[in-house]
Amino acid sequence: MLFEGLNTVLGVELHGLGDNSYSCRFCQLAKKDNELHIESHKILEGPLNKILESLPKNFPVALTLTGRGIIHKNIQVATDTLPEQVIQQAFPSIEVKDFYVQSYVHGNNALGSIIRKQGVDELLDKLGRAGLKVLMLSLGGIVTAPIWPQLNIYSTEMRFAGHGFVLTTERHFISYNAEPGLKNDFQVKIEQELIPEENVLAYASAFQLILHQKLSPILANVENVNNVFADFLSNMALKKKALIFLFGLFGLLLISFGLFSYYNQENAKLAQQVGAQTASADQTDLLQKNIAGNEYLLKQLHWNGGYNYGFLLNEIGKSMPRQLSLHEVAVNDFKTEAEKTEKQPNIKILGSTDNLTAVNNWIFVLKEMQWVKSAKLLKYQEDQESTDYQFSLIITY
Repeated sequence: MLFEGLNTVLGVELHGLGDNSYSCRFCQLAKKDNELHIESHKILEGPLNKILESLPKNFPVALTLTGRGIIHKNIQVATDTLPEQVIQQAFPSIEVKDFYVQSYVHGNNALGSIIRKQGVDELLDKLGRAGLKVLMLSLGGIVTAPIWPQLNIYSTEMRFAGHGFVLTTERHFISYNAEPGLKNDFQVKIEQELIPEENVLAYASAFQLILHQKLSPILANVENVNNVFADFLSNMALKKKALIFLFGLFGLLLISFGLFSYYNQENAKLAQQVGAQTASADQTDLLQKNIAGNEYLLKQLHWNGGYNYGFLLNEIGKSMPRQLSLHEVAVNDFKTEAEKTEKQPNIKILGSTDNLTAVNNWIFVLKEMQWVKSAKLLKYQEDQESTDYQFSLIITY
């Protein structure tokens, strides 16, 4: 994963036995779904190098030192006493620059703890070379104060694994002492989970590291360790910001990709529609040109409208009254310039009759025929050589 943070930490208690021998109690604590779970706990004893070989690696470490080399002192203080004043009152004759110190104050009761810097620095160097990243360092059993409400120890005297506390009835701190023989009378539980009392300090160390944002950790003034922890928090905040930025950027990219895909599809649809309309317009224009060309060719070929001449003459002959005599029938005989330009299919008829009513009736009959567009009388005049009348008419179809 890009960022683990402090979801899994290792709490370690190193109890000095002397002659480079230690009793190591560790507890691996994990945070899942806003709940804490003890994943493993163990007790190791022996030379430091053997212990370091067996410790889990790659987890942030909260270290608590107990046993030889540490001095604790309980004192009474004023309510507004500062932590550095606790050390001055508890150990007025020491050279503070030679010691790492830790103070705990609750009300008018305080606890001061000191340990020589040289031994701690050497120990931290060995832990670092073994691959352990120590982010917190505490002294003594007072590190358990934040978890007292979780323990199934309800008396005003609390004892476990060589650590003893005197508390008020409200379970507030009065005094602390460390003696090897101090043990609890019953098996210790944290909430409802059983835990060996030797691992309580390791659990408390991991607890204050994993929940450092919600409580005030009890820490010694080991500048190197505290600086590493500050740098770790800065890097963790930077990684969180980077993770948020990456997720934000990824979200923007997804949105951009979605919008691009949507508008690209819409653009493709529009392009297809435009292409179809353009093709349709081009086809329409081509058809119009073809029609115009064909019409021109038909006019040039003197097309008769698609009717057979025999059919036309037969229709005219069948419909003609007996009173009429036809002298001339001309089909599509274009003579005038207007006729040559329009090339409208027509039939011109020249005849004679002594009955004008018969001509009018014939024109009416012709107009009723399906193939006839129009029929009209062009001329009607008396024949000078006979008693008949000459007429001419035109039929368009």
